Amino acid sequence: MTGRNLQQWLTHLEQLHPKEMDLGLDRVRAVWKRLGSPRPAQRVITVAGTNGKGSVVAALQAVLAGHGLRVGVTTSPHLHRFNERIVITGAEASDGDIVAAFERIDAARQDISLTYFEFAILAAIDLMARAALDVAVLEVGLGGRLDAVNVIDADVAVISSVDLDHEAWLGDDRESIGYEKAGILRSGRPVVIGETAPPRSVLKRAAELEAPVYQFGRDFRWLDAQQGGRFEGRSYAAVCIEGLPAAALLPSNLAAALQAASLLPLELDPGRVHDALDGLHLPGRMQTLGHGGLEWMLDVAHNPHAAAELVARLDADARWVAVFGTFRDKQVGRMVELLAPRVEKLFLAPTPGGRGQTAEELEQRLAAVVPSLPRSSFAAAGDAMAAASEYARTHDCRVLVAGSFTLVASAATWLNADRGGLEAG
Repeated sequence: MTGRNLQQWLTHLEQLHPKEMDLGLDRVRAVWKRLGSPRPAQRVITVAGTNGKGSVVAALQAVLAGHGLRVGVTTSPHLHRFNERIVITGAEASDGDIVAAFERIDAARQDISLTYFEFAILAAIDLMARAALDVAVLEVGLGGRLDAVNVIDADVAVISSVDLDHEAWLGDDRESIGYEKAGILRSGRPVVIGETAPPRSVLKRAAELEAPVYQFGRDFRWLDAQQGGRFEGRSYAAVCIEGLPAAALLPSNLAAALQAASLLPLELDPGRVHDALDGLHLPGRMQTLGHGGLEWMLDVAHNPHAAAELVARLDADARWVAVFGTFRDKQVGRMVELLAPRVEKLFLAPTPGGRGQTAEELEQRLAAVVPSLPRSSFAAAGDAMAAASEYARTHDCRVLVAGSFTLVASAATWLNADRGGLEAG
């Protein structure tokens, strides 16, 4: 027993390992075995992907719980509280439960060094295993093959999308990145792919493992109709659900979640699916809020693929300004090139930490990319938010906040704290 509270533990974990990211399974698997090789639930769905992982997890959680199952999920990173990373039967894990899990892990690891993320995943597995769950939904943090989540064998794997991001760790082309994400596949167990043209590396790995492939647009789909969305998929029998409500999440991610759920196997009840998806949203993902008479959209788009999806869903008839900031290892030039045709001014904000950058550093990177796009730099995210709010109010604009999780979290905090809070959009 160390006597540390949760915040003290998190500070300790940030300093415990010499590297923020240290991909590999040897260390985390050794500690997992010392904990007794706990399995988080009877059935496990592991979700990887460049973008869309969080949306697939949110939809799975809602749909599975809506069918009366006991569900645990782990996601990363968090927006506001570490507890968001571990949700069991709809409730965030308590500080006390997380601290107790950390203490068990710390005792088991002995001289084995673990990263912050590896501690978090082992804590999630530990707490889920103690909760008698029917299904655990595990979101990969980075890649898949060497991610801590991959110590658990998935019954169903989901790869939501494959595109360029984290190139320093995963490779600089879709084939290399696809190979890393396909590391979550297991022999003879199904994989759901949430895009129409996956990399060959994913399909090759599935063939090597004789893992049945369910591909968006071929084996399952989401069709828009006047009476609502229509999901068509296949499991051990054809699945068709009509009249589904529109959600803030991308249809391909909703469809991937429904397809994965059906493969557990689970017989999807149309009424329960409708209720689960009705009003489903995920904080920081195309999240629309009202504040101070303005419409705000918050989105954690932090790579070109996500930026393109975001731009495609912006109201084309509205005027937009954007508060933007992301880490220095991101393709900021390409992201802003995609945003530029839709926004009339950028308000640049800093990002913290070793991978972060000041707004002035971001400005220097953008000067040659979008020289004619008006922009201003700010020392703090709150200052950028305030300036964007004032500009939008006087120019009849909407405000987009896009980029890193840290920026979107800061924006949500500022909106909540500043003059009267939020109205859901």
